[in-house]
Amino acid sequence: MRFVDAHTHLEFFSLKGLPIEKAKTKKDLIEIIKDTGGKPIVAYGWSEDVLGETIERKDIDGFPFPVLLIRVDGHIGVINKKVIEELKIKPSEKFDPEMGYVYEEVLWNIASILKPKEIGEALIKAQEEAISKGVIEVHDFVDGKIAETYFRLREEGNLKLRVVLMPYYEDCEKIIRLFDNYGEDEFIKLGWIKIFVDGSIGARTAYLKEPYRDKLSKGILLKTEDELRSMIEELEGKGLKVALHTIGDGAIDVALNALERANIRLKGHRIEHAEMIDSDQAKRVKEKDIILCVQPNFNAVFMETYIKALGEDRAKRMNPLQMLDEMGVNMIFGSDMMPFNPEVGLEYASRILGKEKTYYYYGRWKHRGTHF
Repeated sequence: MRFVDAHTHLEFFSLKGLPIEKAKTKKDLIEIIKDTGGKPIVAYGWSEDVLGETIERKDIDGFPFPVLLIRVDGHIGVINKKVIEELKIKPSEKFDPEMGYVYEEVLWNIASILKPKEIGEALIKAQEEAISKGVIEVHDFVDGKIAETYFRLREEGNLKLRVVLMPYYEDCEKIIRLFDNYGEDEFIKLGWIKIFVDGSIGARTAYLKEPYRDKLSKGILLKTEDELRSMIEELEGKGLKVALHTIGDGAIDVALNALERANIRLKGHRIEHAEMIDSDQAKRVKEKDIILCVQPNFNAVFMETYIKALGEDRAKRMNPLQMLDEMGVNMIFGSDMMPFNPEVGLEYASRILGKEKTYYYYGRWKHRGTHF
């Protein structure tokens, strides 16, 4: 089987020089950091579900060099005292100085400073990993630097994987200029423009209608309805479609309201994840001809996290594949790198939808004359 992974972040391979995702306990993780030789560290992949407990600032404050450890969902990280001092990070809604937690754009602003500057080898490694798992095309969310690297790899003849570049809104103009200069071909095409509406369940930053079970908060709304409507209209005016990151049921409402008020004319805007979508919201999605990019692997991997954060009743309604399929919603599947292996999602979704439909959502839609 050949797969299209419609939601990836292949730059994460550049953050895997330190294999923290292999740590089974907090002690294991600390030992991995000790063995690095004292260079600044930015590493991706830890999870409290694997470690049995979360990582906190106090666990890494003893290291005399900057340390940023990014959780597997990419929406929360923990930093040590050295990062705080060197980058002068101030307390805010998205930085908890006591725990050392940083969220959303604060996290990725820090990561952009500390992460490796050259990621060509990492993208080649990611490409090899993808091909070995039967992935022939990825929709990859990129900033300007990553996009430049993809074009360079293509020019060098080192790009063997089809890549749909999904620019972050902030990098949109720069990436469009790259396409103006270098053009599309079978290996690189321009996709949807990514806008974050909320965060994640694991980080407790997904925006909910009702508070989390274990935190007196409804999460964080990153864009208001008015802001979102304005951005959608701006991009539509340039002939561009959006990919709206929305996980919580509250964020899904905001995204749908904005899309409806924007009076969209282009077919095939996307909503990424929509993990807490209900039938009424799904009906609105279908009526507006919106594509849902869903991750069936999430229920297989993160159900324990969902139960802790939301309680069993809400958790069992997460990622409702059967409902979406039965309603005929335009749906495509991606991994979001958790893990970067379509077999995990394939196994889970096949139990619900059967293999034939699951294969369809993993890429056969590319060959059925759809407007995707």
